[in-house]
Amino acid sequence: MARKIINSGEGYRKITDEERLIAEQKIEDAINSPNFPTNTGLFLTQDRESLPIFGPVGEIERVFSRRDDAAGPAGARIVLTKDNFGHRATGLGGAGGTQCEAIDIVAGQLSCEKNLFRGDTKSRASFPSDGARIYLTERGDIQHYFALGEPSKAVSVSSDLKSGIGIKADHTLVIGRERVRILAGLSNVDGGERLVNQNENPTPKIEIAAINDDGAQPAVLGDNLVKYLKDMNATIDKLNSKVQILEQKLLQYKVALALHIHQGAGLGAIVTFPDPQLVTETAQSIPEFLNVTTENLIDSYNQSISNLEAMGTEDQSLPGSADKKLLSKTVYIGQ
Repeated sequence: MARKIINSGEGYRKITDEERLIAEQKIEDAINSPNFPTNTGLFLTQDRESLPIFGPVGEIERVFSRRDDAAGPAGARIVLTKDNFGHRATGLGGAGGTQCEAIDIVAGQLSCEKNLFRGDTKSRASFPSDGARIYLTERGDIQHYFALGEPSKAVSVSSDLKSGIGIKADHTLVIGRERVRILAGLSNVDGGERLVNQNENPTPKIEIAAINDDGAQPAVLGDNLVKYLKDMNATIDKLNSKVQILEQKLLQYKVALALHIHQGAGLGAIVTFPDPQLVTETAQSIPEFLNVTTENLIDSYNQSISNLEAMGTEDQSLPGSADKKLLSKTVYIGQ
């Protein structure tokens, strides 16, 4: 059975068509009830809100708005126009340009302003002040229209005289039930593809940053980073093993030196005896060596655990612990 979402109060669960029809019938009964409060706008019944007017409307523009007041279109709107981002002299369309078709979709005219504007206010597009917008232009400068300034030098790509889509709101969600792909570059269409400025060899760039961030750097590739870290860990393990071998050989040398006896020169059979001081020092170094060896083994064991928690197994059958793993199962970055 088809499933739909009704209102914000039911927005967290799916309902059947039957449930929706029952809810709508209850709403209809409430609206027709003599006790239903008037002038409240409850259940989308009335709209007495005074809203700013979109205008002046250019002669070539076509506006689809939620309301068409006596003074002009008001409320959420879709404007079929030519490239412009404010008054009628802006953009390529305002300059009389051709091949610059545009669509402006807006919800919330001037709603980001500190003052509340009503029906005695006329305003065209205001990219900084309108609430939520999707703007499409065949040819323009989308980055300039949204007042983003220059991108970071690392990925600086001009949007001038190029087609563009700008999406702006307080919160912007892009949700894919199976996958979300953000790609840059020309497609593999037969015969090739090009930009509207006829460039056939653009440099694809994806920048994820804050506005005015001029310090963007290339993203790290996870698999390559993990491989590099594993190689570094292997090198460190080899060095630790060599240090352990050196400590073992040093202890063997101390023991041999402390217990060494030899026949001395002179009259008669002169035999030297081990130096008591060296024997004492060597005896003391044996527990130290055992402690160091134990610590090295423990460190090596803990390092193996840390590596497994951070990087998982080679086949990722064990992907690493949730709070320490380096590789995401959800986000992938291309080369």
